Amino acid sequence: MTISSSVRTLEVPEVCHRWLENRGTIYQLLTEFLGHWPTLSLVAHWSRSSGIGKAAELTRGGRELMQYLSGRSPEELVRICEQEGAEYRRLLQHSKQRPLAESRYSPYSCRAQDLSDFYASAGTAFKKVSGEPDDHIAIELEFMTILHDRMLNSAYCEDSMLRLIDIQKKFLEEHLLTWIPAMCRELNASTISPLYLAVSRLLEEFLEYDLSMLRTWKQSCLAADEPVREVVLV
Repeated sequence: MTISSSVRTLEVPEVCHRWLENRGTIYQLLTEFLGHWPTLSLVAHWSRSSGIGKAAELTRGGRELMQYLSGRSPEELVRICEQEGAEYRRLLQHSKQRPLAESRYSPYSCRAQDLSDFYASAGTAFKKVSGEPDDHIAIELEFMTILHDRMLNSAYCEDSMLRLIDIQKKFLEEHLLTWIPAMCRELNASTISPLYLAVSRLLEEFLEYDLSMLRTWKQSCLAADEPVREVVLV
């Protein structure tokens, strides 16, 4: 992949291009499976979607999820929804001991106001249908999806691109990756569900990979001596 400008040409590894194309879809997949009931429409959509292939391309968890869902008959999808719906109720919805929230797992003090201020500093506000707290996993993953979309729209301005990279790196380092590994370990020890084991593995693998790629992208942008005035993805 090449980023060209009137000042110079910046070479960005092809792997960055594939990552940038795929990451928004993977964040959406994770948000939907961890933040919502596994309805038939949800499961059927992802069983047919090319997005599950994007997750499979990057992670072992994605490959396990694709193997479990793809190519299923309508009858098999109904059976999967019944089984995984019951597991969702037991594992994620009715367990007061295991709320999917940063304050439950983080070794640091996660104050609601801190996260609220972080979201506000990035110009982001959420419409919470079910009254989720700011540190709920679905809200934190949705925040990354929003910043990804903004990053795509900032491809012609390096300053905006770098600022969004820094915000995402900070959010991964100071929030998501401080508690997601512990949550995934507890989740893995509490279920034999093929769906939630695959989603858990995908989540943990992808967040680490996403952080490494954000660092790689930033290093590529800063590698040359001359500043980029205008960037064009080609």
